[in-house]
Amino acid sequence: MSRRTQMKGSLLIEMLVVCALISIFLPFLVSALARLQERYLLTQTYQDQHEIKAAIDAHFQAQWARLVPANCAIDESLFLTIQSGEFPPVRLASRKMSSNSDWIKGTDYGLCRGAVTVSSNPFETNLSCHWKVGDRTSFSSCESSFPGQVVSVSNHRSEIELTDDLAIGQSGVIESQDGFYWYLSPGKEGYAFWRTPEESGNSLELLNGIERLSVFPLLDGDDNGLVDSLDTRYGPFSLKKLRGLWVEYQYRLSNCQSDQQASFTQEYHSMRGDDWHYLPPCQGVGNQIIVLKEMQ
Repeated sequence: MSRRTQMKGSLLIEMLVVCALISIFLPFLVSALARLQERYLLTQTYQDQHEIKAAIDAHFQAQWARLVPANCAIDESLFLTIQSGEFPPVRLASRKMSSNSDWIKGTDYGLCRGAVTVSSNPFETNLSCHWKVGDRTSFSSCESSFPGQVVSVSNHRSEIELTDDLAIGQSGVIESQDGFYWYLSPGKEGYAFWRTPEESGNSLELLNGIERLSVFPLLDGDDNGLVDSLDTRYGPFSLKKLRGLWVEYQYRLSNCQSDQQASFTQEYHSMRGDDWHYLPPCQGVGNQIIVLKEMQ
């Protein structure tokens, strides 16, 4: 009887010791697990940040890489307009634009593009394109360039009429011309990158989470193939002088779970001269060069 009582007493003491040890170490264990989870979430957030930045760069490249036509001699009357969101164009007067960001008005040259020989005017091409009757086109060779218009579309064949019969007999490139405005405006979740056709058609939300955008032309002032300057002014810029774009942007990660209360505000000094403030890792900034014509 006494042995059984002693065994019960020993078990009780051991249980009390175990409970005491658990009560001592459990807070440390819970704290370590919490820190481990926070570190994992932070690592995941930075990975998401890297992926979204790469996606933004690829998206800007896809939208703006064709802002200059493919012909050898660019018409001096062609321009790209860069302007502040404080002064929206008439076409976008009904939209709420980001006032501290830039907007662009330009032409996407060659979303549809192919090699042709002009045997007559009008002439047919078997290019399977997005264009429709009335859309603008351009035919260019190393000797000359001629604007044109789509006059009929049927069964993967299109008929195009140029403004001048001098193109007959020449071989070159035919390419579509689609004018657009690109800008920041409220989207499904905060500000987003939008595109609106220049003349008519519906606006399209291209990329969500872009909070700020600045665009600067890289110019070749003396036509020697070298970039001479980055212009920080607004206005129209001749495509003949334009070699590329310097793009700056601020973005926000959606569903970011990192503790922003523990974050410290960081600052980015824009080429425009103003300072952007953001909270990493849920916010970030990026920049890139869009090459429009070969730079030396």
